[in-house]
Amino acid sequence: MDYSKRYFQLLFFLYTTILLSQENKYIITGSVLNASNNTSVKDANIFIIDLKNNLVIRNTKSDSTGNFQISFDKGNYNLSVGHQNFEIHLIPINYAKFKNNTFNLGKIPLKPLDIKKLDEVVVTTKDFWSESKNNKRIYHIGNTLKDVAGSISNVLSYLPSISVDIDGTVQLRGKDPIVQINGRKSNLSKSEVLQMLPSDMIKRIEVVTRPSAKEAETAPIINIITDRKRKGLIGGVNFAFGVPSTTKGGLHLALNKEAFNGYGLYGIKKENNIASSKKESIKTFNASSENLEVETNDNNKNSLNQFSEIQYEYLPNENSELVGNVSLFNKNNTLSTHGIRNTLSGDITQTTQINDAENNLFSIVTAHEYEHKFNSKREQLKVEVEYEFESRERSEEFSESSSTDNNFTTNAFDRLLSNEIELKSRYDWTIRNNGYLSIGYRFDLSTIDQEQFFLSTLNAASENNIAFTQFDNTLFGDYSNEFENIYFNIGFRLISTERNLSNQDSSESASKTFFNLLPQVNLEYEYGDNNEISLNYFNLLRQPRLSFLNSFNTSVDLQRIRIGNPDLKPQSTHTIELESFNEFEKSSLNTTLYTNFVRDIIQYASVFDAEGDVTISRPENIGRASTFGINLSYNMNSPKWLNSIIKLDGKYGTISDEDIKDNDFYRVNTSITNLIRLKSYKIELSWYYSPKNKVNFQTFQSSNQYFKFGISKRVFKNKGNLVLSVLDPFNSGRVVQSINGSNFKYTNELRPNQRRFFLSLFVRFSSKSKFRNTHKNKREKGILE
Repeated sequence: MDYSKRYFQLLFFLYTTILLSQENKYIITGSVLNASNNTSVKDANIFIIDLKNNLVIRNTKSDSTGNFQISFDKGNYNLSVGHQNFEIHLIPINYAKFKNNTFNLGKIPLKPLDIKKLDEVVVTTKDFWSESKNNKRIYHIGNTLKDVAGSISNVLSYLPSISVDIDGTVQLRGKDPIVQINGRKSNLSKSEVLQMLPSDMIKRIEVVTRPSAKEAETAPIINIITDRKRKGLIGGVNFAFGVPSTTKGGLHLALNKEAFNGYGLYGIKKENNIASSKKESIKTFNASSENLEVETNDNNKNSLNQFSEIQYEYLPNENSELVGNVSLFNKNNTLSTHGIRNTLSGDITQTTQINDAENNLFSIVTAHEYEHKFNSKREQLKVEVEYEFESRERSEEFSESSSTDNNFTTNAFDRLLSNEIELKSRYDWTIRNNGYLSIGYRFDLSTIDQEQFFLSTLNAASENNIAFTQFDNTLFGDYSNEFENIYFNIGFRLISTERNLSNQDSSESASKTFFNLLPQVNLEYEYGDNNEISLNYFNLLRQPRLSFLNSFNTSVDLQRIRIGNPDLKPQSTHTIELESFNEFEKSSLNTTLYTNFVRDIIQYASVFDAEGDVTISRPENIGRASTFGINLSYNMNSPKWLNSIIKLDGKYGTISDEDIKDNDFYRVNTSITNLIRLKSYKIELSWYYSPKNKVNFQTFQSSNQYFKFGISKRVFKNKGNLVLSVLDPFNSGRVVQSINGSNFKYTNELRPNQRRFFLSLFVRFSSKSKFRNTHKNKREKGILE
């Protein structure tokens, strides 16, 4: 099948639809003034609102002189004019006053806001709307997405640039992101947690694909902002029951006082007897013979996951703020495998295999931040301390028996204790013309102690005790400013890394030192009604994990060995991207074109040892790579009861290495999500498809597709939400990978049997609805503000 033709037709359809949606516009113009002194109001929020259906149809902002222009299709709408420091002005739209589809409202005076009298005003889209601010894209999540999704993980799958696979693993443009909650580092980066927590707790989601230098992070960030800042007690509780045997639930609470605010989360998920299957085959050959082995496995998994988090915010005075959190995660699971391996060449033999594995994980993350403002709040000092402890234990027993009486048993045990400490200080200056300058320093210390034991009836017992230490010293600077409709940001990170890996049994050690300069430049231009284009350059660094460095083998299957490489270098990626966001009457389009230049790319390389009849996989710095990619998301709301989200993510790359003949790799993922709003129900119909991909120079992944269905209904007088969701109803999801080596071909087909039926109930509650009035006069912003 000609996939390129199919995707060209899809792109042609998208852009044709966009062009056809631009006819028959009505235009309103006007000027926004401060009613107390008759001065212009810059950045006033202008909305076209459908109050009957609780929808925001169109939005823009006033310019530096207070003037605005907004266009829309004809409908029973109201015009809303507001600002965070002024009261909201709501004006019914009377089409009899239009001349040639245009109406000038003239001067619109806004009264300054009295914070003490402020009550809650919430008018929101039933899907989402987005805005760009200071190097991040902010998605305001509406009712339809939250109601149908059921979990945070599902909400993320609707957003541009974010992919969530059938197992719930979240990636941001192909990279593992740092997932925060309310700006704090959390255990939310673990995919199991995002599947536990309810979507109703989300207020908005901030996506940072290219962290600025002052954030001192080299991985993309997803920051989930919860609805937590109204005065009093608010919260919610959720329960979910699934087939096969799955139960999960969660609770979130927010208690807000004048100077102190607290927030808590708890989630639990239990799975019993979750079945899956796997089929492996390896074909080996030399000049005179070929050998084929086929192995089939039936797997059974049981797991219990728990997550909890507490956050606090203390405001001792109007210039100071102390915030922090403590996050816990505990995971226990067992996996039992029963397999049969057949050798189909020469003398046909059959081998029975039984594998039992138990995994335990406990993690605690705590982060605390102190902020103080000086010089009439034009300067700011920020100090952050983060600590993370993680304990992992894995025990595994493998037994093999065959018709040739070549029976053996292996046992493996692996315990890992890790500690990470991060200290960061930053000083910010506010410069004239809305400029900001930040200078800071960050220190990271990571220590890992790993104890491994391996015993086989074929070999003598062996032990391995590894001590790993890594120091990172980072100096960073960042400058940003705005001029008219142009925002720019320039920054750098200078990182010194010292890595020590020692074997306490053999007294062997390896030390590496690296210096890296990571520059960054960001230009953004806003034009028209909520249209933006940006050009960016940034440099990211990927440090190899300990599992990539440790050369000790604990694989209980002696024919499938995976070991680490202590000589690995960090992988450095230079990225240039062009991103555009265009919002139309009934649709929006987010497009990113990018190219990556990667140095010391890390990929697994596999070889077959014919003498030992074993396949060995090991990570290598295989050279340099160049990648070109596109990320496209099109959101269309037409007719009013239907919202369609079409996503396309593709990349193609080549590796520069003379020893690699087949040096290209590629990946394409697509999805179509339809959200249907009926009178009493909301329905989701989604399709995910990936054609044949080439993961790296050796590994292929076959085409894969699955479907998702959901239906939701508000209950308990809109204080509750009932959701029925079905994942992969046709059980079509599968993952097939093949590795082509010089003397072997390996194929692995995994059928996760991900068909899931979930019935979820979420109930929200609150004791008060008024917004808090703190010493800092902070106000929560509804969509009108």
